[in-house]
Amino acid sequence: MKKKFVSTLGLLGLSTILLAACGGGGTDGSDAGGKTQGDKVVTYALWDKSYAAAIEDVADKFKEETGIEVKLEITPWAQYWTKLETAVTGKNAADVFNVNIPRAIDYIENGVLEPLDGINVELEKIPEQYLQSYTGSDGKLYGIPKDFDTNALFYNKTMFDEAGIAYPDESWTWETWSDVAKQLTNEAEGIYGMAVAPTWQGGYYETIYQNGGSPFIDDGKKSGFDTPEAIEGIEFWHSFVEDGSGTPIELITNTNSNELLLSGKVAMAVDGSYQVPILFEEEFGIQNIDVAPLPKGKERATTSNSLANVVFSGSKNKEAAKQWIEFLSSEESMKTVAEAGGIIPVLEGTQDAWVNAHPDKNIQVFIDAVEYAVPLPGYKNSSAAIAIEQDLINQAWTGELTVEEASKQIAEKANALLAK
Repeated sequence: MKKKFVSTLGLLGLSTILLAACGGGGTDGSDAGGKTQGDKVVTYALWDKSYAAAIEDVADKFKEETGIEVKLEITPWAQYWTKLETAVTGKNAADVFNVNIPRAIDYIENGVLEPLDGINVELEKIPEQYLQSYTGSDGKLYGIPKDFDTNALFYNKTMFDEAGIAYPDESWTWETWSDVAKQLTNEAEGIYGMAVAPTWQGGYYETIYQNGGSPFIDDGKKSGFDTPEAIEGIEFWHSFVEDGSGTPIELITNTNSNELLLSGKVAMAVDGSYQVPILFEEEFGIQNIDVAPLPKGKERATTSNSLANVVFSGSKNKEAAKQWIEFLSSEESMKTVAEAGGIIPVLEGTQDAWVNAHPDKNIQVFIDAVEYAVPLPGYKNSSAAIAIEQDLINQAWTGELTVEEASKQIAEKANALLAK
């Protein structure tokens, strides 16, 4: 899933995916009836190596039960979407591949994905907001969510202890957050209360939603960046930089929040659940870092992404591909993934093993956050609209523009895209 800061920049650097409807392609062979499919091979494209390692045994069991071999095609995040677009255009994409919420609508509307009518998955055990993110305007489901992430506040317990400050908890408000960040800042020693990246997910989108705003309004047909709620939300995120308690842009651009936390350079950072295996496999993280819910603004909110398994509409192995998704979506398979500790499986009742992988850490907060989680935007052309934000937000961080000026310019440019 990245390793956060890089994945965010990767997404922002991409333009809207405009893909033609496809037919043909996939692996050779025709669909066979029945449960066992002989020597059929299903190709499965993904970018997460740790997830791939976690499902190797699942793929072996799948072959034992069905006779269908699964061939994994692992491509690093930085090249994944470009390679996928090329494969789709050439009508030879993998039978099954992973997508995320921001890109789903473009694939659905351009006929790249096969509707998954009648698939045998316990949909009632998957949070509705994630199912909705992979549902087309025709009401059909095009992706089966496999995992999710939410955001929380990572913090350095040792710094809090030394300052005599109580750890963050559900009672924290924006005011608490701001006050404590100032107390834990020592600019002379290069230590800041907050890592404040000029980034959307795990950044200013969190505070936009917490302030009752939204980056997109009118069902994604307009930008919400010029609304008072959005501007105030971004201004709060930027306020850490303004008062000196947040990382300067030159520091956070060159060093991500993980590295700053693990080097003791920041006391707090907002980040995703996918950082848990990274931060808590390091001795410094084990000894010094824990996690708390995000502080509450006008509302309690966090952005959330959910990756899904989808079937290429041009696949010649559609039935076998659906069987593979069904197998991946079973309780047994999802518990196997949870035990690996890398990602949170989406199926209700399978997440305990993920929590238990780090029993001394308060990572249950990521699962509890589903209650107030807002899925990442997934509207037509929203990926392109998000891509224009970075340069203007950077100008606000460097002082070339005020937050209000940057926000209004983002809205103007985004509206031009969303109107198409």
